Amino acid sequence: MLSSPVWRGTPALAFRAGLLLGGAITAAALLVVGSLLRVPLPGWLRWALVALALAALLLREAGVLRFTLPENRRLVPEGVFRLGRLLGPLQFGLEMGTGVRTYLPSGLPYAAALAVLLTAPPAGALWTGVGFGLGRALMTTAALRHPGDWHALWGRHSARLAVLLGCAFLVSLAGAALTG
Repeated sequence: MLSSPVWRGTPALAFRAGLLLGGAITAAALLVVGSLLRVPLPGWLRWALVALALAALLLREAGVLRFTLPENRRLVPEGVFRLGRLLGPLQFGLEMGTGVRTYLPSGLPYAAALAVLLTAPPAGALWTGVGFGLGRALMTTAALRHPGDWHALWGRHSARLAVLLGCAFLVSLAGAALTG
């Protein structure tokens, strides 16, 4: 569906804008809920919970631990395209960008969500949400433009890539905790 000719030009831009907007909306919602959760928890405990969750997710990505994460196990319905050539892709991107309406290929967004929920300032939350949307946009673009079998390539390298990105995430969280 995403590789059809309608995904060139303005519809593709609307889809990607929806991904960014969806990520920002989710981050804003997490920030609001987190403002209530942060009150009774000391700062060190909030950072420890994020680090513990990230460690568990890294072990899951590496295949050491096996547990399921909550996710909506269905795709965004094609009915969103009833809105037309521009608004349909925008809504489709918005729903994918929230991360709650479709599959997540990795558990790392859960750690990012917990970090926003428990530790992020407003600007950090916004950038995290935009980063999630940008990551989804890059994955979609890479899958569409890859000359070979993207899904086979992703299947071979996704676990290693998730662990590598998770370690980078851990380093950045440690830096934020030490400076914040």
